[in-house]
Amino acid sequence: MHLYILTRGIKNSVDQFITELQGKYLPYVFYKGKKLMKCQVQVSVRPIQLWEIVFPEEHKDVMLSTILPEAHKGVTQHKKHNKFIWAIRKALGVEKLPDYKSDIQMPITLANTEVVGIGIKKDYYTNIKTGKRLYNPTEKEKKECWEGL
Repeated sequence: MHLYILTRGIKNSVDQFITELQGKYLPYVFYKGKKLMKCQVQVSVRPIQLWEIVFPEEHKDVMLSTILPEAHKGVTQHKKHNKFIWAIRKALGVEKLPDYKSDIQMPITLANTEVVGIGIKKDYYTNIKTGKRLYNPTEKEKKECWEGL
């Protein structure tokens, strides 16, 4: 059986839950040739995770090119998943990934990891003087604001 769940919580607590879950073994019966075999099988825990990664807008290019380098560009390995990626994007209320410069990246390990870009959402800005939130400030307005991560 394949059970699909979502988790939400303090990362350390979620990690502990997953670590304990993948340490569980269950009785398993199978045939090897014509002989009935009994053993213990480890519970397989295969993450399909949704992450929100928050960073200052001015670092958009370096973050996107680090997380979604040219080889990945946020495309799923299975084209049939695109309709689900579209639905998740709409449900989250985020925009399609923009074009970005990929000439600068931070070192990061992506071995054995598929990273699929779903979308992006701009932060609001808060005016220093008035405390008013601005959702699409001009460059001039940004100079009088701080970015609300």
